[in-house]
Amino acid sequence: MDQKFDFKDLFILDMANNHQGDVEHGLNIVRSFAKVVKGREARAALKFQFRQLDTFIHPDHQKKSDHKQVQRFMSTRLLRDKYQLLLDEVRASGLISMCTPFDEASVDIICDMGFDVIKVASCSGKDWPLLEKIADAGKPVIFSTGGLTIRDIDNLVSFFQHRGVHFAIMHCVAIYPTPDQNMNLQQIALLRSRYPGTHIGWSTHESPSDVTPVQLAVALGAELFERHIGIATKEAPLNAYSSTPEQADTWRV
Repeated sequence: MDQKFDFKDLFILDMANNHQGDVEHGLNIVRSFAKVVKGREARAALKFQFRQLDTFIHPDHQKKSDHKQVQRFMSTRLLRDKYQLLLDEVRASGLISMCTPFDEASVDIICDMGFDVIKVASCSGKDWPLLEKIADAGKPVIFSTGGLTIRDIDNLVSFFQHRGVHFAIMHCVAIYPTPDQNMNLQQIALLRSRYPGTHIGWSTHESPSDVTPVQLAVALGAELFERHIGIATKEAPLNAYSSTPEQADTWRV
């Protein structure tokens, strides 16, 4: 298993569902942010999120649901062949490929498609069947810590160490967008002290126009960084925590 990976100075660009279920819009996002990355001579990964909606969403909610996240997932659904087109563009653009699986079936697809890195979302930090599947994948792993206790993080670190997984940790606050008073950036220093030799980063959801928090994160020792990204359209305005290409260009430190 080829797990060794250089996490240092990595910028993770999370497209999430901001492709809006439109592959052409998704390709525009990949190409636009690849230009920013190239112009800054940065090293970046473009990250997708995979959920197998036929099994991930309860049958009672498949056709109609008042849950806004279910509505969001269903309305922005992309089939695997469309994701393959996006992945091909990521590779052609010289970006690293990364994906967050939210169910075990998605891990198999990530491996079949040959993604470089697996990302564990904060909400999956105690999903042990999923974590077991990820550990078996033989890929480098980055996990976020939003909502997790120190004991939870200790358990994840011990698990991945014992399974021989090469991993990095992201401080994260699972509030979208994150107010200044809730960023808890000192946690970066705590994680660096508690897990020496492990790369510590910051997965951030503050206002994309505010560059002060990322500067503070760097000062506290963060070595990799993650932001949601997208491009606003007339039909689909961008959410309050996703960066445009212009904002990402100023966010690069």
